[in-house]
Amino acid sequence: MKGKQSNITFFIFGILLFTSSVGFVGFGELLRAPVQKNNSFVIHKRLPIFFEHYGKIKKLQNSSVSETAGIKGYFESQSSKLNPLQEYSRLVAPIFIWRLPKDLKGIAKVNHRKKIFITLLLPLLIRHNIAITQKRSSVKILIEKPISSLSIDEYNWLVKTALHYKIFDESISKPIITKEILKELLNRIDIIPVSLALAQSSLETGWGTSRFSIDGNALFGQWTWKTNKGIRPKQRAPGTKHSVLRFSHLAESIEDYTHNLNSSSHYRSFRSKRSALRKADYPIDIWAQNLVKELKKYSSNSEHYILTIKSIIRENQLTDFDNYSLSP
Repeated sequence: MKGKQSNITFFIFGILLFTSSVGFVGFGELLRAPVQKNNSFVIHKRLPIFFEHYGKIKKLQNSSVSETAGIKGYFESQSSKLNPLQEYSRLVAPIFIWRLPKDLKGIAKVNHRKKIFITLLLPLLIRHNIAITQKRSSVKILIEKPISSLSIDEYNWLVKTALHYKIFDESISKPIITKEILKELLNRIDIIPVSLALAQSSLETGWGTSRFSIDGNALFGQWTWKTNKGIRPKQRAPGTKHSVLRFSHLAESIEDYTHNLNSSSHYRSFRSKRSALRKADYPIDIWAQNLVKELKKYSSNSEHYILTIKSIIRENQLTDFDNYSLSP
């Protein structure tokens, strides 16, 4: 028995030695982000940062290096392979993190923290806009067909998509697709400028330092009235019972944010303005400063909110990122 225990101990020690030397290793369930079970989230407090790169989940090497320094170094090493003249490159390495570094708020230099925050979110925002663009292209193809010639699968997909974007009331038993419905669907399925999303997330999270963003992957301050779905603010206005919606991945927060702007009746003017900008063939990098005016319902102090978002976009030159794309 003692011989077997010694062999097992030696085997485990060998694995640990191997993983520490290799630096990146998959651990199956351990390397998955917290998942929602029975309406509550399973949170792994001591889980190291991990991320998807070219579809594979990786783990940063265990070391004394801080999370922020470690992942920043990895981003820089991958980006340097895309273009040796980085200051002229508009390509972003396809690295997608599921949460922000816990020690991001410990970076004293604000401009340094801003740069890291943008670096971490940029691939996620671009990827999501790509997904929206692909869905929009599918709708455009189907719009060209006579409705009577649509296959059952195509018709059902359009119904499901229209329901998702809240064009139909869910109480309608048999929604009917018309040309007007398809036109409105195209109006709702469209991108959110990266510069606008960066500005709003930076304001809502304090450039990635708020406890809502660190503990709940909440980038845009979405509210919920379900106590088991969010994080309660330490201070709430009298009579309010909201919490800040918690997400298991940063990508889910981005999905919820874009879906809100693309489906809620509060942002009908936002979508109309965006459609007008697209029809007039305005470049994407001037969309944000025009669209931010239509976010009056995003904050109770709308005038101050809009001026602040405009200022963040301008002072940090965020529209430069509207023309960035993911590396193949």
